[in-house]
Amino acid sequence: MLLQKIVRCTEIIRWKKLGWKKIGKCHIGRFFSVLSPECMSIGDDFSFGDRLRLQAWRSYKGETFNPSITIGNHVSVMENCQISCCKSISIGDGCLFGANVFVTDNFHGNNSEEVLGIPPIDRCLFAKGPVVIGKNVWVGRNVCIMPDVTIGDGAVIGANAVVTHSIPAHCVAAGVPARIIKTADCDE
Repeated sequence: MLLQKIVRCTEIIRWKKLGWKKIGKCHIGRFFSVLSPECMSIGDDFSFGDRLRLQAWRSYKGETFNPSITIGNHVSVMENCQISCCKSISIGDGCLFGANVFVTDNFHGNNSEEVLGIPPIDRCLFAKGPVVIGKNVWVGRNVCIMPDVTIGDGAVIGANAVVTHSIPAHCVAAGVPARIIKTADCDE
């Protein structure tokens, strides 16, 4: 029990000393990993479960990037989530992410024939476009949100969905690839 408290205190101190661009009050889980916190702005009341991975790639395989991760106020992220950015990812106020959510604005290479002959780990990162997640969005368990996607305010993304296209505000989307299955105040 004492060892657990010591580990917990060590994690909290490590989180606070990372050199954030901006950081508000946070409730943190255990065993997190953060790459380039100076490229991240996090609002107040951000809470996350164990094993969060926040990655802002400033360089990879000789290429340089200017990444920006912005997380609003009152955002909750459950365990085992990963956010990978080499351009721009923005998460609005009041969002809730289920466990095992993956958000990225990049791929290992593009789909050109010459790139596909290179092992994926050796390919340069390719940023197709930014990811913008609006306010009060609920992202279910095991969801993947891919590059160049905007999810509107109040949207719901069903469990296990893969979001490859933008989802309007106040819509429910599910499936692989995610499709709108219910609308409130939006047009398809």
